[in-house]
Amino acid sequence: MKILKWLAIVVVGLAVIIVVVAMQGAGDQRRMQSALQLTGGYVGMTEGQLYELGTSISKNGVGTIGEAREVIFWLVCSGRFSSATIEPSAKAALGLVSAQGLSEKEAVTTLIKMVDPSARAPLDGCPK
Repeated sequence: MKILKWLAIVVVGLAVIIVVVAMQGAGDQRRMQSALQLTGGYVGMTEGQLYELGTSISKNGVGTIGEAREVIFWLVCSGRFSSATIEPSAKAALGLVSAQGLSEKEAVTTLIKMVDPSARAPLDGCPK
């Protein structure tokens, strides 16, 4: 009887974890869709291509998948990066994340201000 009780607890725990992860993934997807809509798709890439880019960058040893995708989200949301510039910009921002301990948003803001010193709060219109 005790084994069944523990097994039930484990199954419920796993179910809760799956639901939480699915909800987080759905939230990330909505954020990226919002960023693409806000910028009129300026980046010239689909949501799937952007997520694949994040995976590819992280597999090359530049940040984690989560960090890479978060950086890509902020780059897309800024509306300043095209398909030709987003990969090197993401790698540069991830370098700032690891070298200076900045958050992904801070790294992208720093990168934008390096390119355009007159940029004021370039990510304020982005979804949280």
